[in-house]
Amino acid sequence: MESVRAVRHETRTRAPLTGVAGGTGVRVEQLTRRYGRTLALDHVDLEVGPGITGLLGPNGAGKTTLLSILATVASPDCGRLSILGHDPDESSGRLAIRRSLGYLPQELGYHRHFRVAAFLDYVAILKEITDGRRRHAEIARVLAETGLEAVASKPIRTLSGGMRRRLGLAQALLGDPSLLVLDEPAAGLDPEQRLRFREMLSRLPTGRMVVLSTHQVDDVTAICSSVVVLLAGRARFSGTPGELAALAKGKVWAAATRDASAELSWRAGDGSWRHIGPEPPSGANLVTSTVEDGYLLLSGSAGGSDPSGTVGPRGAA
Repeated sequence: MESVRAVRHETRTRAPLTGVAGGTGVRVEQLTRRYGRTLALDHVDLEVGPGITGLLGPNGAGKTTLLSILATVASPDCGRLSILGHDPDESSGRLAIRRSLGYLPQELGYHRHFRVAAFLDYVAILKEITDGRRRHAEIARVLAETGLEAVASKPIRTLSGGMRRRLGLAQALLGDPSLLVLDEPAAGLDPEQRLRFREMLSRLPTGRMVVLSTHQVDDVTAICSSVVVLLAGRARFSGTPGELAALAKGKVWAAATRDASAELSWRAGDGSWRHIGPEPPSGANLVTSTVEDGYLLLSGSAGGSDPSGTVGPRGAA
């Protein structure tokens, strides 16, 4: 696989992109965003089509900043952006995007006296679901999909953190949006709730676009058809989970004892040691690489490649 270097130049204008995925996808080019001296996004290129795309990276990688821009909550300093065929820099484009968008931020704001169903009713009105019968049916649907029927009349302040996260998912699903932008949607969910969340996303129509951020590799493996790895504000990989796992092919091995030549090692439950490194020793017992192995190698946690490069499904740095 070959390294592809991102073009390094400032885009002073934000001319709209056209013809992206037939006007139904998301595309960003050279997207850059600073907060003071902090470079949150560094010339990011990204294209998203139908299906579930996982945005994988450690805390501080720029995931929340990128998702807030896709949700039209924030604007980039420079770069070009097209969402569902619209330019969010134009007021008409922003409105069209928001009418087709479901957004779950990291922190869901609500009035402390709101009850669950009343909050969903409020959000549904904001989403222009003005017909009372349709709004009632929508609220009942998302309550059922997120397993919140039993707490519909409870004040939100009395809910557990996991239930509040599910409420955030419920409000994002109102109106059956064609684009879902979910920032750490499984954070705070217990294992059973996490499985229910995966099942819920898997039941969405195949033409729906979902972009979700996570630092949990197993979420990407379980439900995502594509994955983007963000590291230090740059998109270091874009491809399928299988292609991410392939980055570590031939660089993962098992042994009865810890190998000092490995960049990263841990002991498995059966007592054997699993090692990751760019140069396995001669005669090493190579094992099948996983998505987590590819991510660790790419991120440099296991002696990965030069972080200035960008890796795509056809190449590795």
